[in-house]
Amino acid sequence: MKAVELKALPHYKLFLSFDDGVCGTIDLSSMVEKGIFQGLKDEASFNKVYLTGYSIAWSGELEIDLLSVYAELAKRKPEEFMSANSQYAAD
Repeated sequence: MKAVELKALPHYKLFLSFDDGVCGTIDLSSMVEKGIFQGLKDEASFNKVYLTGYSIAWSGELEIDLLSVYAELAKRKPEEFMSANSQYAAD
């Protein structure tokens, strides 16, 4: 699972697509109301999103794990992917 496309959309949404065809939009509007993510309420800051390879990020301190997003878009639980991904770490 590798993210191949990320686009910031209006109203704190992100479009993501992965190399296996899984794609979709996630709504982060409730997240920007909480904790350290409140700094993203400014849509110009939110739009500075980028991929690190393992996460969606806005800075070194502000990240969301890609596995969680992938699982949500694939309508599965993150745990279902954990053991499969662990095998690659040993290769």
